[in-house]
Amino acid sequence: MIQDPLGQLVVLLAVVWISISLTSRYAWAERFSAVLWILLLGALASNLGLIPTEAPLYGQLIGLAVPVAVALILFKVDLRDLRTAGRPMIAAFALAAIGTVVGVVVASVVTAPWLEPVLGEDSWKIAGPYVGTYVGGSLNFFALWEGLELGSPDLFAAANAVDNLSILPLYAIWVTVPLWLAGRFPVRSLWALESDVVESDVGGNVNAPAPNEDAGFVLADVVTLMLLAFGVVWASGLIKTHVIDTFAPGVPEILVVTTLALVMGQFRVIKRLQGAWSLGNLAFYLFFAAIGALINVVNAIVLSPILFVFVLIVIVLHMTVTYGGGRLLGMDLGVLTIASIATKAGPPLVLPMAEQKGWQHLALPGMLVGLLGYAIGNYIGFGAAYLVRSLIG
Repeated sequence: MIQDPLGQLVVLLAVVWISISLTSRYAWAERFSAVLWILLLGALASNLGLIPTEAPLYGQLIGLAVPVAVALILFKVDLRDLRTAGRPMIAAFALAAIGTVVGVVVASVVTAPWLEPVLGEDSWKIAGPYVGTYVGGSLNFFALWEGLELGSPDLFAAANAVDNLSILPLYAIWVTVPLWLAGRFPVRSLWALESDVVESDVGGNVNAPAPNEDAGFVLADVVTLMLLAFGVVWASGLIKTHVIDTFAPGVPEILVVTTLALVMGQFRVIKRLQGAWSLGNLAFYLFFAAIGALINVVNAIVLSPILFVFVLIVIVLHMTVTYGGGRLLGMDLGVLTIASIATKAGPPLVLPMAEQKGWQHLALPGMLVGLLGYAIGNYIGFGAAYLVRSLIG
């Protein structure tokens, strides 16, 4: 067994490299996502005795990788771009986010008796990551898991696996619901799509790359981004300790990181730096590898059925509120569908779905509200978690 921290880091990097290689070369591997492969291979490496199941290195990676990754990715979110999304898409996104909160709160209350034996008095915290992932995608799931200090690696593995697998039934819903309900969603003039958004702002950008694809970047940009990201994390710790803790000690540090990174992302000199998405994803992948090494595979499998029930409740209520509320308000069916995709899957899935359905005019607005989800998911997730705590005690 490798006890040397440097050797353990080599193994974790190898796990990341193998997972990325598999998903980039083979379609069957890509269906399970790089995250699941990293968790699985990391768990195998520790459960088979190649590296220990507990090591100081893992805690150091977990504590540092998430805030650095959040800062790097939020550097790319320009809130001024939301003007391009238009009122209909922003309203539909808000409705989908409300559906998420309703679904997660109900699911948390219903499944509390089964989660309490695992998490004890912290069972309310599971609401945070699931609200985050159904408002802003996986970025917020991982940030909230770390920010709320959910300390069960086995539960994380099960929760992440169920979260990733849920994309399959969700994708089926997004594809089929517009077919079933076509023509039954009369659009009120209030929510009519604005032609200037459709023509001038989307225009030739429909085939723009997904926001996790950086152009070729240079060393100076990489160094600058790492300086800024680590600086944000360091400054956030100081602000929380010396300022926020004096009047609100319960505020998680990741919210301070989120706020500072969002503010900095509004400066174009920072937004122009290339490499933030790639570096942010690498930091997250190291986080997954460390979590994987801590996993007890048997325990993770045992916990999965409870979480499948949890996610099923979330999906049903999310879709009910999104489509049912949208129907009552007279919203466009395509806009509602793209908004739902933006909340859960984020910008990368918006573009292919818009092209598949012939909704190219919704591609850019959908991608922009997906970025909005990145920005606000952490705040909503923490709020929902504390709402659940007040309900279940």
